[in-house]
Amino acid sequence: MVEERVKEECANAIGGGNAGVMVDSTTIGNMVAGMAITPKSNFTELIDLGVPLDKIKTGSTHVLILYSQGRAMPTAIQEQSLKQTFVPEVSHTEALENCDYLNVQLVDHSKSRKQCLALVPQYESYHLQKWMRVPVKANGFHGSLDRKQPLRLVSRGLNGKAKEEFPPPGKGVTERAFAMLKTYLNSLDDVKKDLKDLIQNGLKPYNDKVIIVMVCNFGQSELLMNFVCHARSKNFDTSSVLVFATDTETEDLAKSLGLAAYYDERNFGHIPSEAAKRYGDNRFTAMMVAKIVCVQLISHLGYDFLFQDVDILWYKHPLSDYFVKPGHWTEKYDAIFQDDGGHSVRYAPYSANSGFYYVRHNDRTRSFLNTLLMSSDIIIQTDSHQQAMIAILNEHVSLYGLRVKVVSRDEEDMPGGYQWNMKSGSYMKAFFSGEIKPLIFHMSWTMNKDNKIKYFQQMGAWHVEERCIAKRKNEISGAASSNELTSTCCSVEPIFKCHYRDKPSVHPCKDSPPIDAGRSSFW
Repeated sequence: MVEERVKEECANAIGGGNAGVMVDSTTIGNMVAGMAITPKSNFTELIDLGVPLDKIKTGSTHVLILYSQGRAMPTAIQEQSLKQTFVPEVSHTEALENCDYLNVQLVDHSKSRKQCLALVPQYESYHLQKWMRVPVKANGFHGSLDRKQPLRLVSRGLNGKAKEEFPPPGKGVTERAFAMLKTYLNSLDDVKKDLKDLIQNGLKPYNDKVIIVMVCNFGQSELLMNFVCHARSKNFDTSSVLVFATDTETEDLAKSLGLAAYYDERNFGHIPSEAAKRYGDNRFTAMMVAKIVCVQLISHLGYDFLFQDVDILWYKHPLSDYFVKPGHWTEKYDAIFQDDGGHSVRYAPYSANSGFYYVRHNDRTRSFLNTLLMSSDIIIQTDSHQQAMIAILNEHVSLYGLRVKVVSRDEEDMPGGYQWNMKSGSYMKAFFSGEIKPLIFHMSWTMNKDNKIKYFQQMGAWHVEERCIAKRKNEISGAASSNELTSTCCSVEPIFKCHYRDKPSVHPCKDSPPIDAGRSSFW
C-alpha cells in the first residue's frame, strides 16, 4: 500500500516538475532527503529510550523520522528521496532498517508553547540550545516571556514566568562545596579502610557483590526503625544493609536493630541530627549531600549497590526478587531508578527518583557518581539531590553511553508519592485489595517526617511502638542492655490510626478531617 502511494505521488511530481515537493535538494538536501512516521508505541519497544514514557494520546501517536540521504530511507520508499509530497507511514522495523546512525530528540507535545525546532546543517552537536523571547534583567537573568522581545539564548531550566530552575551556583555555595570536598578527599583513604573492615567483620554483601545503602540521622530514625520492623514482619533478610549514620545516636540505634552501621565524624559531624522541617530546607540539603558521598564510597570500593531512603518499605525483596534475580530484565542496564512522577522541567527527561535506585559497578557508573560528587555545589544551590543527579545522568548517557532505565510511574512495581496522591485513588485501592503487588512503596512527596508517619499508619504499614518513637537507645525502656531493639520496638501487626479522610487508608477514615481543603473522602 505504501509502495502504491509512493509511485502515485512520484508520478505526479514527475509530471508537474517540483511542485509540491517538500524537500528542496539545493537548500537542505544534504541534511534531509526524506521523512516518514511510525507508531510511537512500536518505535519505543524497539528503541528503549530509558525514560518513563508519556501516555499516547491523539496528536502524539507517532514518531517523525528524518533521513539524511536516500539510502537511509526505508527500502520501500527510497525512490521517493527528494521527491516526497507527503509523509508516509511505515512500520517501526521498516523505518529504521537502513539507518546506520540514529539520533533521538524528545520533544514537548503539550501544545502549550508556540515552539519551533531548527535543524542547522553544521558541525554536529549532541546538545540542544534553547532560545526564548525574554528581556534581560540587570543581574543577567531573564524575565518572563514577552513576544515583543527578540529570541535570546537561555538555560533549559527557564520557564515562561521567569522562574530559573538551574541558577548557577554562587561563590559562597561553591566555597561550601569545596570545603566539604576537601574534608572528604583528605579522609578518603581512612574511610575506605574503615568500610573494608566493616564489610569483612559484619556486613554481608548480597552474593558478595551488592550492598544496600541507606543514610539516616536521628531525626529520621523512626522511619529507619519502621523499615526494619516491616521487613522483619515479612521475614526479609536485611544483612546486606549498610546504614551511613550521620550522628552517634543513629549509629547506636541501627546496630541495635541488627543492621551494619557506620558513622564518620569528619564527614558527617556537621550534619544536624534533627529531621528536616520541610523539603529543601538546610537540614534536608545537608542530608542530600551525605547521600552522594555514601554511594560514591561504595562504588569506589567496587560494589554494586541499591540506594534507598528510609521512608521505603519492601513488599518483595529488592535483590533476590528483582535486581539480582537471574534472567531479570534489569540485567542489561547500568542503573535503574524509580520514577519520581513529577515530570517537570527540573527533572527532564528522566524524572529519576534519587531515593530508590540500583547501580552496577563499572567504569560508566563510577564516572557518573564521581561527577555527581564533584557537582555538590549544584545540590546546595538547587536544594535538590535529585535535580543535580538527573542533569548529570542525562549528560553521561550522552557522553559515555550510560545505560539507564527509569521504571515508569504507570507501571505497578515502584509506587510512591505520585500514586499516593492520585485524585482517583485507583492505584492505592488496588493495592489495598491485593490486586497490585509492588516491589516497594516509597512515601515520597510529603512535607516532613510527621506526615510520613501518619500516612504509614493509615496505610496499615506502621510497626513501631509509641515508646520507641523519637527516643535514643538509652531512653528506650528495656533496650539499654540489649543489642536487639526489634523485640522491644517492633509490633508484628501493623499499628493502624486514622488521620485524614482524603488520604489513602486501608480502612475508611471518613470521620477524620481532610489535610487538603475541599478534598472528599478517599473511601
